[in-house]
Parts: sequence; C-alpha cells; structure tokens
Amino acid sequence: MQGMMIFLMSILLASQAMATDDASTQQFLEEKLKQSETGRSIEDFNFLQKLTLPMQAQDQPFIDAMQQRQQQQGSGEIKPVAKALYFVSFSIPIEGLKQMVHDADQYPIPVTLRGLVNNDLRQTANAVLSLVKEGKRGGVQIDPVSFRTYGINAVPALVVTCKEHFDRVAGNIRLTAALKKVAESGQCAQTAQALLTSVRDKPIIL
Repeated sequence: MQGMMIFLMSILLASQAMATDDASTQQFLEEKLKQSETGRSIEDFNFLQKLTLPMQAQDQPFIDAMQQRQQQQGSGEIKPVAKALYFVSFSIPIEGLKQMVHDADQYPIPVTLRGLVNNDLRQTANAVLSLVKEGKRGGVQIDPVSFRTYGINAVPALVVTCKEHFDRVAGNIRLTAALKKVAESGQCAQTAQALLTSVRDKPIIL
C-alpha cells in the first residue's frame, strides 16, 4: 500500500445473499468456537471470538460436514447489514493484522476476509486462530459478498453504513482515524460517531 486513499461515497444498498459455501464456512468457525471456548458467547454479529484449543482430531466431523455443504446447491439467505465492516487480508503482515483485529474489537466492528486461505478450510481456521488467540478477544468473519458490494479493492478498508448509504475509507490509516474521518464529513457521520463513543478501550493511534 502506498500512501492513503480515502473514498467517501454513498450508494443504494442492494439486498445481500450469501451462498451456502460462504455461510457454511462462517458456521464452521462458529461451531469451533462453541466447542473450544468456555464461558464466552458469540456476539450478535457472529464475531469469531478467541478459540483456546488448536485444531485436533475431533475437528474432522466439522470439516467433513463443511465439505458436504459446499457440494450442495445453495438456496441463499439474507444477511443483515452491519453498522460497519473492517476489511483486511492475510497479505498484511501478521503483527499488523493482530493490531487491526484488536482495534476493531474495541468498537466492536467485524474484521472481514474475502475467502479461504489457499481455498482450504483447515488452513483458514488455523490462520484465524493465530489472529484471535491472544488477549481473549477479537474476531474475523469471511464474507466475499461484502467485498464485492462495497467495491473493496485495497485493504485495510473501513465501511460505515447507514440506511441506504455507506462511507468507505481505504488505505494506510488506523481504524480510529478512519472512523473520525467519516464522523467529520461522511454520509454516515452519525453511525461513525456512535461507534467512536461506544469504544471499549481507547486504542492508541500511532
């Protein structure tokens, strides 16, 4: 990424339909959370919280079920629109990704990936675990539809939504600073301001 690219725009939001393979991938990750973690619940936006155990033999039934679902024809389902999404990629250095996951968890905003690592569910689950296993918080969801819907071509990128509009901020900028830009001059300034005031811990802006 070179420099900072900021795009503030508004468009009509179309209904988002998730294909069965995308929804099943997220379901698999959430099932692993329920199996591995004690005393914590999945938050309303299906944020993948910390998993305390590595992938083990008992994971195989989930993987088999995942593969079977991917072979079935998807009927699709309507996905609710989040107030904000933070788009990232495993092409970003791991330490930077961990910081992004931590920052997003403060608000909280779902960290969103385009798809599977090397088109492999186990590799993806292990990669996600490496991001969220420290600090008992933070999370990741897989949502290629949102990448297309919001025209995400560069990461990291923040999208803030409001009714029929959204604002997008992309480039080498920390999440809090991106939210402040939307709060200052975006179509969805009110949503961004509400997220800023709901922050759990105050992230350090470098």
